Amino acid sequence: MLLERGVKVPVTAPLFLRIFGKKTVSLTITAPTIATLTKIAGKYLELNIKNIQELTLPESFELLEKHSKAMSIIIATIILNRRHTYWLAKPLAYFLRGWVPMNQLAYLFQLVILYGGIEDFINTIRLTEATRITMPMNLSQQQKTS
Repeated sequence: MLLERGVKVPVTAPLFLRIFGKKTVSLTITAPTIATLTKIAGKYLELNIKNIQELTLPESFELLEKHSKAMSIIIATIILNRRHTYWLAKPLAYFLRGWVPMNQLAYLFQLVILYGGIEDFINTIRLTEATRITMPMNLSQQQKTS
């Protein structure tokens, strides 16, 4: 429900808009389409992050340095949320890295992961598996005997 309405995130406007007097721009995050979820799932799996429970400070900085660009591309893809606009993901990610604080980017990523519809997809797969819609049925008149 939250993402169906859209969550507006105020961001400092780029230079060319600030010249014309616009100080902030609102980016709206809506519920992602299945194409967007597939794209961000692929990007997330490319990160190959494992066992981040007990990290030292140097390991945390190494993880940040290694994956911050990919994380911002994932968030930019979520903001764009349309297949024909994915080519803008890298420029938007570059803009986000420069103007949006890391805690806000992490919040946006968490928002989409928690409320973005991935759990609905998993529940649908589980329901399909439980009902076995695609399982072949024995429609013959005779009952099999051993």
